[in-house]
Amino acid sequence: MNSIFYALLLLGSLTVQAATMKGSVMDARTGEPLIGATVSLANTKFGGTVGLDGNYLIKGVPAGIYTCLVQYVSYQKTQKTITVASEPMVVHNFILAESSHDLAEVVVSASGDRETENNTQKTEQRADNVLNIIGAKAISLLPDITVANVLQRVSGVSVVRNGTGDGQFAIIRGMDRRYNYTLVNGIKIPSPDNKNRYVPMDIFPADLLERLEVVKALTPNMEGDAIGGSVNMIMKSAPDYLTLSATASGGYSQIFSNQPFQGFSTKDINFRSPSEVMGSNTAYAQPSQFSRTSLNYNKVSLPVNGLFSLSIGNRIFNRRLGFLLGGSYQHTYRGGTTTFFTLNGQPSPDPQPNTPIFTSVDNRINANEQARAGLNAKFDYAFSDRHKLSLYGLYMQLDDKQHRTILGDQLTKFGDITTSDRSVFRRQNIYNVTLQGDHVLLGRSNASKLKLNWSAVYSQAKSQTPGWANYSVTYRVEPDVNGNPVAGSQFINPVTYIWTRNSDRDLTGYVNLTYNPLPNAELSVGGMYRDKARSNYYNDYSLSTVLPGGDRQVYTTINQATLSFFPIATALSDSANGNNYTAKEQIAAAYVQGKVTLAERWQLVGGVRFENTNQSYISQLPVTSTGKTGKISYLDVLPSLHLKYQLSSQENVRFSYFRGISRPGYFDLVPANFPGDYYTESGNPYLKHTVADNIDLRYELFPGGSQQLLIGGFYKNIKDPIEYGFNVVSNVNTVYQPLNFGTATNFGAELVFAKFWRDWGVTGNYTFTKSSITTSKRIYGRDAQGSTVVTDGTQTRPLQGQSGHIANLSLVYKNQRINFDAQLAWVYTGKRINVVSPYLGLDYWQRGTSQVDFSTEKRFGVKWGSASRFSIFAKLTNLLNNPIISEILKPNALTNLPDQLRTDRILVQKDLFGQSYLLGFRYRH
Repeated sequence: MNSIFYALLLLGSLTVQAATMKGSVMDARTGEPLIGATVSLANTKFGGTVGLDGNYLIKGVPAGIYTCLVQYVSYQKTQKTITVASEPMVVHNFILAESSHDLAEVVVSASGDRETENNTQKTEQRADNVLNIIGAKAISLLPDITVANVLQRVSGVSVVRNGTGDGQFAIIRGMDRRYNYTLVNGIKIPSPDNKNRYVPMDIFPADLLERLEVVKALTPNMEGDAIGGSVNMIMKSAPDYLTLSATASGGYSQIFSNQPFQGFSTKDINFRSPSEVMGSNTAYAQPSQFSRTSLNYNKVSLPVNGLFSLSIGNRIFNRRLGFLLGGSYQHTYRGGTTTFFTLNGQPSPDPQPNTPIFTSVDNRINANEQARAGLNAKFDYAFSDRHKLSLYGLYMQLDDKQHRTILGDQLTKFGDITTSDRSVFRRQNIYNVTLQGDHVLLGRSNASKLKLNWSAVYSQAKSQTPGWANYSVTYRVEPDVNGNPVAGSQFINPVTYIWTRNSDRDLTGYVNLTYNPLPNAELSVGGMYRDKARSNYYNDYSLSTVLPGGDRQVYTTINQATLSFFPIATALSDSANGNNYTAKEQIAAAYVQGKVTLAERWQLVGGVRFENTNQSYISQLPVTSTGKTGKISYLDVLPSLHLKYQLSSQENVRFSYFRGISRPGYFDLVPANFPGDYYTESGNPYLKHTVADNIDLRYELFPGGSQQLLIGGFYKNIKDPIEYGFNVVSNVNTVYQPLNFGTATNFGAELVFAKFWRDWGVTGNYTFTKSSITTSKRIYGRDAQGSTVVTDGTQTRPLQGQSGHIANLSLVYKNQRINFDAQLAWVYTGKRINVVSPYLGLDYWQRGTSQVDFSTEKRFGVKWGSASRFSIFAKLTNLLNNPIISEILKPNALTNLPDQLRTDRILVQKDLFGQSYLLGFRYRH
């Protein structure tokens, strides 16, 4: 009995002597915690890692003297003898210094991991202006594979989706895509869009990024044509040591488990139209010149998506030359189903003014096969610690094969029902080559007095859509003897082909000179010149299917159909089409910027930028047409001021003011009339560019680790905003064209937060936005005698694309001990106008919608202090398959029709895209 008592007493004493060891591991230079650093006790099983809250925790350590080993990638290993006493809690903090290499005149210092959340938050904290950043480590855990979809996770950003539900364009703080611009490594890139300046962000694979920045307040050294903000994609840079990463993954889209994917081949598509092949606009095209391959569809059940990426980088030649080569290839199948209520060209005055009239209800099936390729190359050579040259190259290509089937009017029971198919193959490219120099003219790199930075840039964006093909089949539905509908003969309708392509080329030079007269003061001057050349080509043909005797052609297959040009004049190229034009633009800019730090707490950045713009175009409109050519020129003076006050080492308060502009799109200025769906549309050569004054106020808290709290507000006063409206031309024709509408306002508030408890965390953001613009509208009503009258009125509404509420919320789990990460992410986009109607009260509003995604990663082969080499990951998107619904906010008397479930609004479009699943393997060295 006594032996048992003494055993229990001894066990109790050992339990008391076991302690919990905790503390932090910090960067010796910055004092920031190194998340993921390992702390281990030599020759024991005890160890831990620095969690997301900036601390490590090791439980159950017996009292004693230990050799403690602290390690972090690219930092010097630290070994220290420590004593663990019998107290329940023992605190030991450690400081690590970066690894460095002194190489003659060149000093290359490891920069830590530029891709981590901790690093990106420190970049936000130290920035001169208001911005938000997502690093590559966070991007790799997100379920998104394109930059466009990553953008929806950023505070204040929503996305415009394409026909498959994927994000394509960014709306920043409620400002439509025309009010933003896109940068790659700080260099503006041109757009492959055939009419506009904004860049489709779905062309960029997310796995090539080092970080993604959304800049919301411009400084004088930034280009001034962003009112909403700018998106800056920082591509992966040359590392300080050998790195190698590879990723392979596969998956499928759930929507193709219910409907087969219907694709087509592009093997014999000609990128040139028949008139170009023949070398003459007066030569008659022949039916044999038009391929029918793209109108033959192959059904595939559950096609497999494949994604691959590879990058390698190092520093060689005595560490003077750094390089990074990266590539990505994504081959994906996407789809969606749409219920679409087609409106009559004009509304009805009854039972109230501007009552919508539906002419048909169609079911549309979309199937897209996309091949997305990206190449990223960076080289930098340090001649000494004072002179460095860098060369950057970017190539992006997106091949998109789109097949859309419209199954015909679902309301028609008898008579003619038309089913149509559309095949579109579009290839978009973006090229960029940038040569950059960084030179210290006075002083040394770590204490320079005078620095020179310059860049020479060649960029080009292209889009080609060869042989866009449309054809339809009409079914005659007649009643049988019992009155039931029976499909009769099938007749093929005319087949149309369209060729379009455009090119946008930039030649740009930047120069920046920075002088530091005092350690706390900096003066910068610089300039930019860009020469832009844009061309747009359009040609279309319509082939008749009427037989020589004038009979309708009974349909068998598209390959057996007889196609002809009737009348023969339709075989000629439309040489005078206004969609054919060339445009030029020259922008010359200069700026002066000062930066000063006062009392170690105040930082002031301010100055002024001057931008002179010259735009011109030449169209292929007839010589007698007004506006065949045009030219505009204007000078903008753009001041800005940014104040930052450091409340503590963890807190900032910011105030920013800047003036920004938005230039009209290229085709906005060409006054070529072209038929829209219901009315004649046209460009406007008298369109003015938009100017806005912008104010920002933000409080920032960075308590350590990956935690943060950002609270801010913004206000924008927008002069001459550009929206579409009716205009009377030459007192005769009324056209629908881009116009300037007085002054608009836009204001809101933003909240960003991230809070962690060891392995668990909650991150998110919320943005409230309210805007107002007054535009012209058309009203169909009745006069006192009951006759239909058309009047012009106005409507005050939000800006197109502005959502009142945008939110993101993520539940994050990151266990450094078992090397397992998981994230459940929710994104909400509030109600917004996605189509502006020319008629009062008939705008299309997209209903507020939410999306839930899940992603996870498990790493293998990890030991204390080493980086993970292998991992498997999974990405699951759109788990709830919530529909995206557009509706007109008018009373609904059509509740007997499909999907019309509410009496206070009319559904006009409903899209479903299904879930997507991806499972992959990643290797890092």
